[in-house]
Amino acid sequence: MQRRDFLKTGVSLAALSTLPAKSLAQGSQWVSSKLTDDLPIAKVSADEPNSLDFNGDNIDRPHDILWNIDGYLEKKGGEPKVTEELDAVVVGGGIAGLCAAYYLRGKKFALLEQDTRLGGNTKGELYKDACYSIGAAYLAEPDEKSDLANILRDLGIWGKARKESGEDTTVFYNKTFTKPFWEGRTSPGKENDFKKLHKRLVEIYNEADFSFEGDFAKEYDKLTVDEWITKEFGDLHPHLREYMQLYGWSSFCGSTDELSAFQYLGFISSETGALLAYPGGNAYVAHKMAQKIRSVSGDNSLRSGCMVLRVKHEGDSVTVVYEDGLGALKKIRANNVIMACPKFVARRLLPEMPKEQADIVHMLPYRAYLVGNIITKNPIQSPSYELYCLQGKVPPSPTPMNRGDRSFTDICFGTWGQQDQTQHGVLTLYHGIAYDGARQFLFNPVSHDKYKTKYLQDIQPVLEAMKLSQNDIHGIRMTRWGHALPISRAGMIVEGTAKAAAAPVGTRIHFANQDNWMTPCFEASHQAALEAVSSLK
Repeated sequence: MQRRDFLKTGVSLAALSTLPAKSLAQGSQWVSSKLTDDLPIAKVSADEPNSLDFNGDNIDRPHDILWNIDGYLEKKGGEPKVTEELDAVVVGGGIAGLCAAYYLRGKKFALLEQDTRLGGNTKGELYKDACYSIGAAYLAEPDEKSDLANILRDLGIWGKARKESGEDTTVFYNKTFTKPFWEGRTSPGKENDFKKLHKRLVEIYNEADFSFEGDFAKEYDKLTVDEWITKEFGDLHPHLREYMQLYGWSSFCGSTDELSAFQYLGFISSETGALLAYPGGNAYVAHKMAQKIRSVSGDNSLRSGCMVLRVKHEGDSVTVVYEDGLGALKKIRANNVIMACPKFVARRLLPEMPKEQADIVHMLPYRAYLVGNIITKNPIQSPSYELYCLQGKVPPSPTPMNRGDRSFTDICFGTWGQQDQTQHGVLTLYHGIAYDGARQFLFNPVSHDKYKTKYLQDIQPVLEAMKLSQNDIHGIRMTRWGHALPISRAGMIVEGTAKAAAAPVGTRIHFANQDNWMTPCFEASHQAALEAVSSLK
C-alpha cells in the first residue's frame, strides 16, 4: 500500500494498540519532564539559541567503521561470544525501528541505534517551552480505524494534535500570506485553474486504488509528475506548477520531471484532508512511543549508542554483533532480526545478502536536506502551520552545477501546534536538496555559516509580512541530514526495484524502513515495521 492507503486502512495487528486515550496538557508539558539524553526530543540550553555547527547526522563513527567492518572487528579482537538470547533484535532506532519495537513490546527484544539519540531524522528540540521539529514535521490525518490511529490512541495523543485543513492551504506570495491557495487567490481571474486541480486531487484521494500492485500503480508509477500533468491537463497555471515543484523538493527531495506520479499523487492527494501538527512535529510521536515502549519492556529494550557491525544466520537463529556505547563488542543470538536501518547501511551489515539484491540496493537513490529553526525573541502569531514560498515563476530542476536560488521551499511555524503560547516563536525552514551529490557540499566546514547567512537573508520578506525584523531574531539552529530520503523515481515500484531490494534475507532477517517502497514518510515506516513484525517466525 502507498501513503494514501496507509492512512485509510488498518491490518492484522490493530488489536495490540487499543488502550484508552488520556488527557494531554498544552505547551512543553506535552513532552513531559522526562527528557532523557537519548529520547527523540532534546532539551536545548537557554544560552544556545544559535547552533555552532549542524545538528542532525552524526557521521564520524559510522563512516569510520562501515567502510572496513572486517578490519574493525579484527582490531577489536574479533567477534565475541554470545552473551544474550532474545526473541528479536531491531537494527535502527528511527520511526520504523520504534514502530517495530512498539509492536514487539511484551517480547524479549532489543533495539540497537548507533546514534546517541533515538528517532532517526524524526527528532525535535525543546528551547525553554517552545517545542519544534528538526526533521519530519507532520502527519496526514489517518482514518480513525487505522493502525496508526490506534497507536496515537494508545499513546494518549489521538485528537490532541492541532489540525490544518487542506481547504485552508496557505502560501507566501507577493509579500503576503495568501489563502486558501486552492481557490486561486494568488491569481484573480484564474480561480478555475486552481479549483480544477484541487478537485482532481480530491477525487484521486477518495477513489484511486493505491495498492502497489494495482492498476493505478501500473499506469502512473511509470509516469513522472510532469508527464501526468501533460496527460491530465495539458498544462497548469505557473503558480500551480511552482507549488508542485516546491512540494516535490520538500517532500521527496526530487523534482517533478523525475518523481513517480503514483508516489507523488499519494502524498499530495492525502493532504487535501487535514494535517496533524504536534509540538516538535513527528518527533513528539516518536518521543511518546519510546517512553511507552520502555514503560512496558524496560529501559534496556531501547539501546542508543550501539553500532551494529554484522548480522548473519547461524543455524536456526540469527546473531548480531555490535559495539556498545562504551566501545565493548557484544553478540546477541535472536530468533529474528528486523533491519530498520536504510538499505545502504543494511547492505554492509549483511554478508549473506545475495549479490543481485546487494547490487540493486547499491543503486537505490537517497538525498539530503537541511532544516533551519529561527527562534524569535518574543511569541509570534503564526499565519498557518505550513506554507510554501512562491516567487511567481517555476524553478528549474536543480543540478550540482546549477543548484538554484532558493535556500528553503516552505516554512512550518514551530509553535503553531502549541497555539503559539510559548516564550519564543519558531519558524522552521525546510530545504530539500533535489539533486545527487549534495552531501559533499553539506560537509564542507564552511557550510553551516554559509547556509545560516542565506536563511537569515531570505527570511526577511516573511518577517516583514509578520511585522518583524532581523532585530526580533533570538537565534537560528541548523540541522543537516546527509542521505535521509529515498527518492521515489518513476518506475521503481512497477519495475519491482523497491520490492527486490526489500526481500527478506534468508528466513529470519526482514526489512522495515521507508525505503521498502522508496516512500519517504512516517506512514510508510510504520507500515513496513508492522508487516515485518507480522512476518516473524
